[in-house]
Amino acid sequence: MSVTGNLKMFRRVLCRVAAASAGVQLCAAGVALTDKQLAKKPEWYRKDVHALVVSLKKLGRHGFNTSPAALNEAYETLKKYEDLSNLDVLWRLARVLTEKAFFCKCPKEKAHLLHEAKEYALKALSLEGENRCAGAHKWYAIILYRLEDVDKKADYSEEVIKHLEMAADLDKEDAYTAHLLGIAHHKKRNYAEAVAAFEKAEKIKARFSPCNLYYMGAALYAMGKKEEAIKNLIAAYRAHAHNEHEIKARSEARGMLLRLKVKPEDYEIEEY
Repeated sequence: MSVTGNLKMFRRVLCRVAAASAGVQLCAAGVALTDKQLAKKPEWYRKDVHALVVSLKKLGRHGFNTSPAALNEAYETLKKYEDLSNLDVLWRLARVLTEKAFFCKCPKEKAHLLHEAKEYALKALSLEGENRCAGAHKWYAIILYRLEDVDKKADYSEEVIKHLEMAADLDKEDAYTAHLLGIAHHKKRNYAEAVAAFEKAEKIKARFSPCNLYYMGAALYAMGKKEEAIKNLIAAYRAHAHNEHEIKARSEARGMLLRLKVKPEDYEIEEY
């Protein structure tokens, strides 16, 4: 069957897919198929549906993906359906390109991936209408933030904060968005706002990432609250790291504790 025919058939099942964790439902024209109806479809069709459902759910989670292979697979799946002009497909395409860029070692290719991601994110936001989408705003902000690393002269800070605030308002259960908002404020040296965002993230999901604890400690120290800062830095160092960001945060926390002359026995965990 042609790609066009495939897409026409797939429009009928899009609205049966729900994005995990963000609570966003895909809204497409047509009538949703039940699982029983789907079982009657050809195997290639069921596989396409399953692949897209898996990709949408995987890319709808709040946390970050750590498998380049899984990202490549999700990209190949979502790319087939970019012509549907569906907001939830497009912002996830933007996300997967952004996460692929993180693993990319070539500066030129990294910049290309991020600019391509930005185009998808803008297209997704243009389709938003009255139904606002937390994921689209969150990942557009992340793209802009990472583009600042590519172009050192760029300053998207105000736009980053605006879109993260919108994402946080739309999805109050996303600790990562609150954390990223805190980082954006920290970068602008708005330490009080940064701490408020980090504390909000901890209220949503306590100890979800050593990154949040480290940045909170750094912001508190910048505000002159040394004891509170040390408490959070110790917690950050003792937390388990799940990815490169968190490994770096633990290392930075330990570095700050050393500079603050905190005794190693106060934060090092003895081996059993």
